[in-house]
Amino acid sequence: MEIQPFIQASNLDTKSLITGGIFIAFTTILGVIALLQTYCEHRHYNLLREASVAILIGLLIGVITEFQVLQNVNYDNSSEIFFFVLLPIIVFKEGYNLNKQHFMKNFFYVVLYGIFGTIFNFIVLAALNYSITNTTIFWIPPSKDSQNNTPINSRYASTFYSACISSKDSAVSLSVLEFEHAPKLHSIIFGEQILNDVVVFAISKTVEKFHDQSESKSDWEWYSVFIFIGWILANLLVGLIVGVLVGSMATWITKESRFLSEHSSVATAFTIYIAYFAFCVCEAIGFCGVLAVLLCGIMLSHYQTYNLPKISATSSKITIKALAYISETIIYFYIGYMVTENAIVKDQQDSNLKSQVYTFLLIQYFVFSPVAKLSSMLLAHGFAIMQIDHHIHSIRMKTKGPWRINKYEFFLLFYSGLIKGVVAYALMCEQDVGGKDYYKIIQTTSLYMVVFTTLINGGTLKYVCEWAYRRMEKENSTAQTRTQSSQSYAIRQTFIQEDLAAYKKLKNKSEKFFKGFDEKYIKPFLIYKYNQRKDDIRLAKKLQKNKSKYEKEQDFKMYDDSIRQQREELELHKQKRNELTQIDYSNSDSDDEQNNHQNGNQHTTFQGELQEVKNSKQQNGDRNHD
Repeated sequence: MEIQPFIQASNLDTKSLITGGIFIAFTTILGVIALLQTYCEHRHYNLLREASVAILIGLLIGVITEFQVLQNVNYDNSSEIFFFVLLPIIVFKEGYNLNKQHFMKNFFYVVLYGIFGTIFNFIVLAALNYSITNTTIFWIPPSKDSQNNTPINSRYASTFYSACISSKDSAVSLSVLEFEHAPKLHSIIFGEQILNDVVVFAISKTVEKFHDQSESKSDWEWYSVFIFIGWILANLLVGLIVGVLVGSMATWITKESRFLSEHSSVATAFTIYIAYFAFCVCEAIGFCGVLAVLLCGIMLSHYQTYNLPKISATSSKITIKALAYISETIIYFYIGYMVTENAIVKDQQDSNLKSQVYTFLLIQYFVFSPVAKLSSMLLAHGFAIMQIDHHIHSIRMKTKGPWRINKYEFFLLFYSGLIKGVVAYALMCEQDVGGKDYYKIIQTTSLYMVVFTTLINGGTLKYVCEWAYRRMEKENSTAQTRTQSSQSYAIRQTFIQEDLAAYKKLKNKSEKFFKGFDEKYIKPFLIYKYNQRKDDIRLAKKLQKNKSKYEKEQDFKMYDDSIRQQREELELHKQKRNELTQIDYSNSDSDDEQNNHQNGNQHTTFQGELQEVKNSKQQNGDRNHD
């Protein structure tokens, strides 16, 4: 009896084989990226951050797929996957893992840098782009026969690009400037991050709506600016209402449905479903869903976790954080892959278009983006340090105690703010604003802006921070003690002793009012048996806070010890090098003379012994001769 093989080539489906091979390769690539990211972090390769590794791997895969063998592989690069699947969980993670006390203490700065700073950045960047798009030097209009060659499309394309590129990525900045070592800078960057994406989404959504309505209108009217601002506020207001309502509804369901708390995996899945539900509701009615999913995450984290067992709440946070990490990795990998796959690179005929687009990109990277960021920071910082003196009835510049920002800290905020994130390119892929001809230009520019700022600015941020620390250390050297390592003490003096004490004294009136209203009305309505469990919940929070404080102190002690050990090793290396390089010529000369003298004495003694041997042999010879 002939035995047939278990797998026969004739029974294999070619399409299924190709699809399975693609997914195997994709999951393998994601696994390799995860390993390289953790390895680079473990080895302290500061030039390669998590996003940089994903981009470089994507770039490598893009180069490999250029070979003729892989040209026939088709894939679906639908932007809806990015916008409706990957982005909501990233934003939801920011709200669900939010440090609420930290958020409320910095509420003023969150609004200032997150909303006003982003709006100022958009206005300045839009004005600069509008000035350059009126020329044909760096802004390439389509052919005269094309329907896209209209001033309205050009204006909307540059405005939409300005809105998308106003977003920033704070993941690298927050990983370098940790709260334990730099609470002031970490708080400001955190405040700018938490609402930056919300404002950028609202502005881009409004530009998209105006572009869709531009077909029936010839040009803007004098009141169009007020309508534009009104649509932005409407996007924010609708997102606020939907986020609060959906978050409250989901929390109330977990309060009443006690059977849900018996299954931690189902509770985690329910939490993720709610996030996508809030986002899709806003998008379905034509408004921005980012603020809705952000507020939904904050409310679920603040109220729902008390309706679930501790293991369910912990597993939900870990799962959501893992999903957000996977989503960010996929988007960054796709960004790196599209470097070799975008329309401008694929166009092998129009070399003039490439040169002009790349020149436009360099102007954006070296001129427009830094100028817009610096201007927005100056305006936002001006509002932050300005107080009205009611006694003198004048406006004077006065900085709040724990928020004194020197020039080096200001430069760190400026440099870290130049890093663009996944939102910029994801928004660009989601909408085709300005027509296909103009869209190619702004898409390519956004793509390369994300790649350059992530690889260059993100990779060098750690070294820029160390340079700023050394400069601040030099200026504060008179106040240093000799018992601690120099760099460690500079960080502690600048960011810990001076700022953290004053930071803890900040009392926000809005925080007190919200806390009282929350304890009296909202928590009893949304949390299961809150009045009976109030003391236990407060005790558990206090224990967790003390545990976190102890862990942070241990982490800082380990950091301080590592810095001291590195400095001692460096000093020992310098001492050994000096011992090898420094030569005492006076001692060496005397040693040489002494050696020569000893050698001379030895030579004289040897000559005397040789002469005695010759004399004895001669005497013996004379005797034999006789």
